[in-house]
Amino acid sequence: MEIKKQEIWKRSHLIFSKLPNPGVLLVSGDSKNDKNIMTIGWMQIGIIWKDPVVSFLVRPSRYSYKLLQEYDDFTINILSDNFNKDIAFCGAKSGAYCDKFKETGLKSVPSKKVSALSLKDADIILECKKIYKNNIEPENLSDLILARYYSNGDIHQIITGIILNFKSKI
Repeated sequence: MEIKKQEIWKRSHLIFSKLPNPGVLLVSGDSKNDKNIMTIGWMQIGIIWKDPVVSFLVRPSRYSYKLLQEYDDFTINILSDNFNKDIAFCGAKSGAYCDKFKETGLKSVPSKKVSALSLKDADIILECKKIYKNNIEPENLSDLILARYYSNGDIHQIITGIILNFKSKI
């Protein structure tokens, strides 16, 4: 693995300090026309199959879900508290109906290892390629979790991506 896993672990507390609120921003899609920013509040970082990975949940009703089915690359972008208003906007509005880049003024830049864009002002960027996805099966969840998070039936899919590049300004 080309990236240094230790660099990710040294800064992981900075990533986790943003979860669940205000969240971190995932950019998915292609770099030309079909792109979106999604706020993530639930995420894991770890080692699977000897590689550093990130796993997160996305609901089928979300526009990013569609993009993540079509495109394998994505970036996780951790921004300073100065961007909390933009993070909240990206979690409240659907990219199916608005251009979140235009609405928030967030600027994108090309990523080094993946085709998905990164956010210019991000303090930390994880460039990732999807290696696993699986729908959460309601029969395997506790009744408490089902009642609390899935009363409407919009049950998440878990997506895991290998971290191919790690960039930190802090």
